[in-house]
Amino acid sequence: MTTPEPTSWTLHLVARRPARAIVALVIIFFALFGAAAFMPAQWGVGGKVLILCLAGILLLSSIAEFLLPVTYTLDAGGAHARLPGTHRVLAWNRVRRVYLQRDGIKLSPLTARGWMESYRGVFLRTPRREAVLEQVRAWLDAAGVSPEISEDA
Repeated sequence: MTTPEPTSWTLHLVARRPARAIVALVIIFFALFGAAAFMPAQWGVGGKVLILCLAGILLLSSIAEFLLPVTYTLDAGGAHARLPGTHRVLAWNRVRRVYLQRDGIKLSPLTARGWMESYRGVFLRTPRREAVLEQVRAWLDAAGVSPEISEDA
């Protein structure tokens, strides 16, 4: 059995829908403005600025996958999703389930669906789902793993 070639691609969702980015950033701005208006005066200017900065970082990080380019890599180490400040990786021998979704492929280390599913694994967002699925299957075969593959609605 031959080892597949490593594959890598980058996807920048904000480039496809810049209007959504503007809406999201305006909502974040108004959320921070509203939070500042209701902060107690005894926190002082420094306390307010600190809380607003932390809140802004949390809100922006929640949509970072949309705002920043994500580089996906399939190699001998596993499936990787890397964006500035974060790196998710799932080794091929840990993949238990594969979910085929409209906009990509979810690789999961869990044996059954549950509430933890959205926090575990790696989601490979791609416009070429079938080509990436072929690569994923090749890497899983090379690792000797045969997870359950299911189509999500």
